[in-house]
Amino acid sequence: MKAPRYGFTIAVDRHGPLSLQQQVRQRIIDALSHGTLRPGRRLPSSRLLARQTGVSRNTITLAYDALLAEGHLESRARSGIYVPANLQVERVTTGRRGLRHASAPSERSVTAVDEPGFRVPPDWLQYPYPFIDGCIEPELLPIEGWREALRLAFSRQHLLRWGTSGGDSDDARFVDELCTKVLPSWGLDAGPDEVLAAVSGQQALHLVMGTLLERGTAVIFDTGIDAEVQRQALARGATLTALRWEGNDARLAATLPRGAVVLVGSRRATPGTVGTRERAAALLHAAAESQARIIECVNGADLLEAGRDALTLRSQVRSDLVVAVGSLGAVTALGTAPGVVHADARLIARIRELRRHSGAEFPAGMQRAWAYFIGLGHYAGALARANVRLLERRTALRDALNHYLHRFVHIETHPAASAYWITGGPQWNATHLARAAANVGVLIEPVPAAGETAQLCMGVTSIRAERIRAGVQELARIVRADPQLGSRTLRDETVAPLAGAALQRALAGATLLYNTAYGEPCTIHLGRDGTLSGRAGYSNEDRDSGRWWVEGERWYRQWQHWAYGESLGLITVIDGDQVRWFNADRLFIDSAVIVRRRGARR
Repeated sequence: MKAPRYGFTIAVDRHGPLSLQQQVRQRIIDALSHGTLRPGRRLPSSRLLARQTGVSRNTITLAYDALLAEGHLESRARSGIYVPANLQVERVTTGRRGLRHASAPSERSVTAVDEPGFRVPPDWLQYPYPFIDGCIEPELLPIEGWREALRLAFSRQHLLRWGTSGGDSDDARFVDELCTKVLPSWGLDAGPDEVLAAVSGQQALHLVMGTLLERGTAVIFDTGIDAEVQRQALARGATLTALRWEGNDARLAATLPRGAVVLVGSRRATPGTVGTRERAAALLHAAAESQARIIECVNGADLLEAGRDALTLRSQVRSDLVVAVGSLGAVTALGTAPGVVHADARLIARIRELRRHSGAEFPAGMQRAWAYFIGLGHYAGALARANVRLLERRTALRDALNHYLHRFVHIETHPAASAYWITGGPQWNATHLARAAANVGVLIEPVPAAGETAQLCMGVTSIRAERIRAGVQELARIVRADPQLGSRTLRDETVAPLAGAALQRALAGATLLYNTAYGEPCTIHLGRDGTLSGRAGYSNEDRDSGRWWVEGERWYRQWQHWAYGESLGLITVIDGDQVRWFNADRLFIDSAVIVRRRGARR
């Protein structure tokens, strides 16, 4: 028999639970995931693939059409169907299976958590401006994909099998999909006996802690570990100590207690302190020396940003030293996304036993539904679609915070995070501000930090792009009106504002410097002819132009794109080299520094 062109064939099972079209789709998704079909590769024509597989051309065409609609394939005019050149194959496993690490020292002390954590209101979707990271609004949900997966999983054939099956093993097809398509994107390479599925990431962590923690166990926790997890450890009788490093070095500040359990990472994209390969190696060495176990919370991010470092401790060592715990992308789930535990086979067997005794099995039907959802490409497609929307929303949130709260906050985000962390002045009370915001329909999460200025977390998985600006504007009204949050008014000024010709002369030809709320420099030049030019970023990569003018006591400016392209009139105070602006309510909103030419008059 002649070797087939394209070097790509598909085998179908005419007696399997999936239709022939669904099998073709699943085989192509498998080939994309395993790298058999590489970016830029041309697929066989529908006629040729139909002849090779022995199914109708119409079946192949329908499968191709479904994969084209999901973005897994692309059609090129008069050329054929190809694997997209920019396809993100999320397989970033570092090292080979079986690779081991080991060996250097360290730890220190801090107190436990006793305050109740923030709880999301059950009716959060009814609020006009919900900024709660991890809550998923309906626009992001892959409803049609789930309709297909659930229809397949709950067919008569499957229902009869599950009604007579026993044992506590996970669905083999689901485990295979986790091992081949999900865990590799976390930097993990797992065998089927090294994986356990749970109803949620929280349940997965609870099972691992229930297996490893005993009364009196020393638990060392990283800064990324949230308060709820710390409370779980305390409830089991463990003693808690913060993980500390020697300054910025890759050296622990103290030796790990013998037999300790170290909690690192985060169930969300909140960063911890183990962010470099050097620190990861130091922690692994210290754990090996002290016979400690590491529980690593792996964030199954909803954002797939280019260049994201998928460094995980579990990928660095193949032994019982590290247990990885995570969950699938929240934007792909109808409700709570499943949790996953990856550890050595012996520990997985122990965790499985605890799961059975506690009656916490993950229903077989939902496991098989997830297997179909992933295998037919819906999981990757949902992540890709959500990625576009979430990046758009996160940029909209950044711009709104910079526009309305520039002088009051510093903001930061992290790779793969769908949220911004907002830090105010030392007098800020995050819980107080979150409550005040909720009273006007703005839901935000306070993030208390021991010994540091409290933060607010504002996420975009729960709010549509068109609602973000108005929500930040409402929050800004609260902040500006509260003197305890660092607000000031025009009455506080000792220098009188400028107006008319004096204001025109003072600003014509001036160059102004300031920093954005997200920490990047910005330079603005006010031309004598009323033109406005600006550049922002460390490489001046963000540029815009516009116009400025003076009317009475107000200085007006209007950019083409920045600040939503809207005109804004401000009352202006010039005090030496500093410009301070106040809005129509006489509240301070922004400031900048005037660049003086050498020899210029003040």
